[in-house]
Amino acid sequence: MQTDNIPVDWKPTHWTPPLSQDFVSDGSKVINISQTLWRLPEKNDEILVLTDWQKWLINHVLERYPDDYYDPSKAGRLRYKQVVISMPRKNGKSLLGALFALYGMLLHEPAPEVISVAASADQAKIVYRRLKHQVDSSELLAHFFSKSTEHRGLWTKDGTGMYKVIGSNVATAQGLHPSMVIFDELHVAKEDVWTAMSLGSATRTDGITIGITTAGDDTSNLLKHLYERGMAAIQGQEDLERFGFFCWEAPKGCALDDEEAVRMANPQLASGILNWESVKNELATMPEPDARRYRLNQFVSSMNAWIPVGAWSQCPDGRPTNPEVFAIERTSGWEYVSIVTAQMQEDGKIATELVASLNNTNIDEVIKVCMNLAKYGKPFIMDGNVLDDLGAALKQKGFRVQMTSNKDLISASNNTYSRIMKRELLHPRDEIVTLQMQRAVRKNSGESWRIARKDSGTDIDAAVGTVLAIWFVETQIKPQQMVH
Repeated sequence: MQTDNIPVDWKPTHWTPPLSQDFVSDGSKVINISQTLWRLPEKNDEILVLTDWQKWLINHVLERYPDDYYDPSKAGRLRYKQVVISMPRKNGKSLLGALFALYGMLLHEPAPEVISVAASADQAKIVYRRLKHQVDSSELLAHFFSKSTEHRGLWTKDGTGMYKVIGSNVATAQGLHPSMVIFDELHVAKEDVWTAMSLGSATRTDGITIGITTAGDDTSNLLKHLYERGMAAIQGQEDLERFGFFCWEAPKGCALDDEEAVRMANPQLASGILNWESVKNELATMPEPDARRYRLNQFVSSMNAWIPVGAWSQCPDGRPTNPEVFAIERTSGWEYVSIVTAQMQEDGKIATELVASLNNTNIDEVIKVCMNLAKYGKPFIMDGNVLDDLGAALKQKGFRVQMTSNKDLISASNNTYSRIMKRELLHPRDEIVTLQMQRAVRKNSGESWRIARKDSGTDIDAAVGTVLAIWFVETQIKPQQMVH
C-alpha cells in the first residue's frame, strides 16, 4: 500500500490522483531492485538512492487496481495504459525511463517486449544504454539476461523477453505488441507513432506506454493533445481513468529569476539535488524561449526574436585586421549576397565585419568578388543547401571551400547567441548587419533552434553570413573537401 501524502515543495503542478489514498502499486518492486543493484557510473559506481519525489512518481505510475476491485476485468491490473510525465531537463528523465525499462524486462509481464522510442534511434538509445550498462556491470543482473549488443537489443536469459530501440517512424511502429513502451521527448514525436505504439501495447494484459518529455511549442500537436487528455483525466473524465498525467511546470508569466516558480517546475531543485545559484546563472545565459521551455517546462512559440532588443548594439566596436574566413550567404532570388569575415582576437573575443554586399547579382559576379578576396588565402564557407552551385564553382577554381549543413547552422546560431550575450563579439556597427540582427527570428529545430531565413519577415543574408563566419572561427573547422 502507498499513501498520497506529499510535501508541497516537490509535488507536480498537475497529476492524476490515485484511486484511493492507500493504493496498491508495483512501485516498491522497482524501488527495491534499483536501490540494491543500480550503480551510478558518474558517481564511481555508488548505489542509487532515489529521492522521495522519484519514489512517489514511480509508485503512482505503477498503481494497480485492488484485487477486490468491483470490475473483475481490471482487478489486480496496472491502472494506467498510457502515462505522460513532463518535467524540465536535468531532472533525471533518462534514469526514470531506464528504471521503468528494468521493471518491464524483469517484473512486469511474461515474455516482455520493451521498446524505447524517440524522434531518432540515437535519442532512444540514451535510455537503452543506461540499462545495458547496468546489465553489463552487474553479475546479478547478468544472470537474468543474455549477452546484450548495441544494435540487436537486450534479451532475457530464457530468450522470451527483449528490449529494443526504434526511431519515431509509423511504418516501424505498426504491427508491434510491446508490453511496455518508453517514449522519449513527446514534443517532437508524431501522433500516429504514439497511437500505433499505444494500440500495440493495449493488446497485452498489463501493457503500458510511458511518455517522458519536456514541454513543447506551438508545433507540438501530439503533446498538446496529450496535455488536454491529462487535464481531462485529472478532472475525472470517466473514459480517461487509465490515462496518467504528471506534469511539473512554472506558473505562466513568471520571471526567469523567480526562485519559487523555478522550484515548482524542478523537483530535483526542490529536493536539493540541484543548486539554485547554478540554475539561476544558467537561466541568465539562456535565450528566454529555451529557459522557459527547458528549465521552467513551459510551452513556447516555435518562433521568437533570436536575440534581445539592443543586444547586438551593446557589443564593443572593432573589426578584423587579419581575416580568417569569408562566409557567403544569399537571398532566395539572388536579390542580395553578403560576404562576412571574422577573426579570433588574442583575448578570445571574435571580431566580424561585412566586407561585401551585392544587389541584384548572380553567381558569376559573386565568383569575381571571391577571386579578389582569394589574395588573403583564406577559406570560403557557405550553406550547402543554398549555395551548392557557388561552392562547386569555387572548388573548381582551386579555392578552399567549406559547405555547411542545417546542423551546423543550429550550432552556429547557439554559439553566436552566447557570444552576443556575453559581449564577446566586436563589430563596426554596420547598418545592414545591425538591422538584420534585430529583425531575425529563431525557429525551433528538434531539440534545439536556429536563426530562420524564411520566417524572419526580412532578408537576413548578412546576419546568417555573420553567424557562419563566427562559428567557423570559434570551432576552427577544417575544410573537408579541398581542390588545389
